Amino acid sequence: MKKVSGLFLALAMMVASQGVAAQVATQKYDIKSGIVTMESVMKVSTMEMKLKYVVYFDDYGMKECKETYKDGKLVNVFFSDGKTLYALNPGKKTALKKGDGSRGTEPRVEFSEMGSQKDRDSGKVKKIAPLLVAGKQCEAIETNDGSGTVTQYAGWKKIMVYLKSSTASTTTTITATKIEENVAVPAAKFQVPAGYAIK
Repeated sequence: MKKVSGLFLALAMMVASQGVAAQVATQKYDIKSGIVTMESVMKVSTMEMKLKYVVYFDDYGMKECKETYKDGKLVNVFFSDGKTLYALNPGKKTALKKGDGSRGTEPRVEFSEMGSQKDRDSGKVKKIAPLLVAGKQCEAIETNDGSGTVTQYAGWKKIMVYLKSSTASTTTTITATKIEENVAVPAAKFQVPAGYAIK
């Protein structure tokens, strides 16, 4: 189980590094606020792991919070208050500062920011047929790292609403099931809760 959790963390780091390299300094997404509910399925050989994510954002994505649920239980939270990224452990009521939070918790899906210009020119990063996700027509992009990992992204208003990453042994699919746009997001989603120890 620890190995699978580590794979999820590695995937999240890979996604973040690919999707936000050239982010706009004051506006990450094209809408002010939203809540995106997503389901994730990771298949490793005969084993399958399912998670639910709820992503909240405000100020055009400059503030962002990602909650992870397993079997209906909140297991961890990452959030950015626009300056600092925090990792919360609800079970232990601890908050760990993770550094610069200006990129938020999720990748920004924008073709011109995926990979390098050379990657886009060579087709290593390319646009593919648009996808319909949670009722939204989305721009879709595929990346191929050349060593066996192929990842497809779909974005709506530059918000990631779909990801499928495949290697020889593992396939992970994350799909938005509900997208709420321009909704009121509680300010508490971008704050360390009372009673948590900050480390």
